[in-house]
Amino acid sequence: MDRKKRIVISAALGGGLELFDFVIYLFLSPVITLIFFPHQDKSLAFLATLGGFAAGYLARPLGGIVYGHFGDKNGRMRALSFSLFFMAIPTLLISMLPTYATLGILAPILLILLRFAQGLAMGGDVPGAICFIGEHMPIKQRGFMTCWLIFGMNMGAVTASFLVAALISLLTNESMLTWGWRIPFLMGALLAVVGFYIRRRTLETPKFEQSQKKNELVRWPLKKLFLDHRRSVIFGFSAAMLYAVVTSILSLFMSSYLSQYIGIPSGVALWLNSASISAYSISCIGAGLLVDRFSPLRILKVGTALMFFAVYPIFMLIGSHNLLEIIIALLFSAPILALIVSPVPTMLIELFPTPVRYSGIGVCYSLGLGLFAGISPLLVAFLIAQTGLKIIPAFYIMFISLLTFILFSLTPLRSSFLIRKPHE
Repeated sequence: MDRKKRIVISAALGGGLELFDFVIYLFLSPVITLIFFPHQDKSLAFLATLGGFAAGYLARPLGGIVYGHFGDKNGRMRALSFSLFFMAIPTLLISMLPTYATLGILAPILLILLRFAQGLAMGGDVPGAICFIGEHMPIKQRGFMTCWLIFGMNMGAVTASFLVAALISLLTNESMLTWGWRIPFLMGALLAVVGFYIRRRTLETPKFEQSQKKNELVRWPLKKLFLDHRRSVIFGFSAAMLYAVVTSILSLFMSSYLSQYIGIPSGVALWLNSASISAYSISCIGAGLLVDRFSPLRILKVGTALMFFAVYPIFMLIGSHNLLEIIIALLFSAPILALIVSPVPTMLIELFPTPVRYSGIGVCYSLGLGLFAGISPLLVAFLIAQTGLKIIPAFYIMFISLLTFILFSLTPLRSSFLIRKPHE
């Protein structure tokens, strides 16, 4: 196996394992609601469960800052290895956690704290993996190669979704509520340990080693980032915000949306969502080629515009309660979602120079996802509960798409991205 393939597989495998651990919670949300957040009002109980999901995302900015600082000073691979190891610990503890029936209110409190710990690890892993692949690849291959990271992460989510769907189909409700829900968390912890050992054998990036030899590394990367690269941070955060909103609603939250609001059985909703994520993952590879051909900003703006006009019809089809129309809507959303997601890693790599790159990506990506990927499902569920309008997710995505399209059009960085003069 040549060096490039080994590098991409290592990063994508680690990202997939870590996302598997992170999203199991969301796919198990109907079960977790019953065993950790029992409440007579099902809407409030579901909101509390989503609050636990949000806690994991709210920790990501802190993880991005801590791991970014460590990765810019001590190397990308050391930070990436540690992130997987520290994801395994809280995931294992969740698999052994007593439920509300045993511990009372302490059970959901401990669950949320462990979700926060997962978020810290996740906040450092994805930015580091983006940085790692980008610094190993030539500029004209970054779009395609970083999309394999997205593919690997999504396959982790698909695997988690398939596993939960299979457990729901094979086990009785009593077995699922008693011990079945623990299986995915236990598997995730064991897989994360395997990923840790795989990553430890991977070489450091040549860009980081060059900066180290030239004494270009700085003592406080975060300080230099905000002193010299504020505009890049704002731009990168805007891209990550859009990425977070569309992926959290159309990908991660979709199975819960279908089961909770459309009336699709949980097992069927998970199978549908798995197929949708698979289609979106494959679309990302093609979109990555377009990123290398036309520049990240152009592809991102096209995807944003298409999402603005398409998301309302997509949710109208989903709201029809017709299974065929739901499948069409989910498959139609996949390539549009890919046009938004695929340019973001390459864009983040090219916004920042090597000495502050991990910190820059960590701040932008983790802050964007921390504030919007975790909060968006919670906000959408709250607005649906208040208004009774199941079309709320479409309006929310339209608003964020319009806002970010305006930001992308007005940013002073736009010309450099159109003519493609990035940081190497």
